[in-house]
Amino acid sequence: VKLNGGEMKNVLRVIAGLVGALFFLNGLQWIVSPANVADSLGMPLLEGVGLSTQIGDLGSFFITVGAMTLIGAITTTRHWFYAPSMLLLVAALYRTLSTILYGAPFVMSAIIVEISVGLFLIFAGSRIATKD
Repeated sequence: VKLNGGEMKNVLRVIAGLVGALFFLNGLQWIVSPANVADSLGMPLLEGVGLSTQIGDLGSFFITVGAMTLIGAITTTRHWFYAPSMLLLVAALYRTLSTILYGAPFVMSAIIVEISVGLFLIFAGSRIATKD
C-alpha cells in the first residue's frame, strides 16, 4: 500500500501519539504504583533518598518524553520531538557506558527500544512537522 504525503503524516502522528501516551502512562505509574513500575523495569523499589531520586528522576524522564512527544504529535511542531529523542538516545549511551565502565548487565532490549524510539522521533518530526 502506497501512502500519499498527508496519509503518511497522519500515520506517523498516530504512532508518535501512541508512543508518547505509553511513555506518559509509564511516568504516571511512578506516582500511582512505583513498586510495580520499578519491577517492570527490572529494579527494586529503593528506600529513603534513593526512593525520592528513583521516583523523581524516572518519573520525570517518562513524563517528559511522553508529554513532549504528545505535544509534537498534536501540534505538528518539529522541535517538540528533539528533546525526548535526545533523552532516549543519551539513556542508551549511558546504559552502554554502564556496561563498559562498571560491568552492569548489557540490557540489549532496553537499548534497542531507546535507540529505535529516539531515531523514530527524529524521523517523525522531520516528516510530520508543519512548523519549526
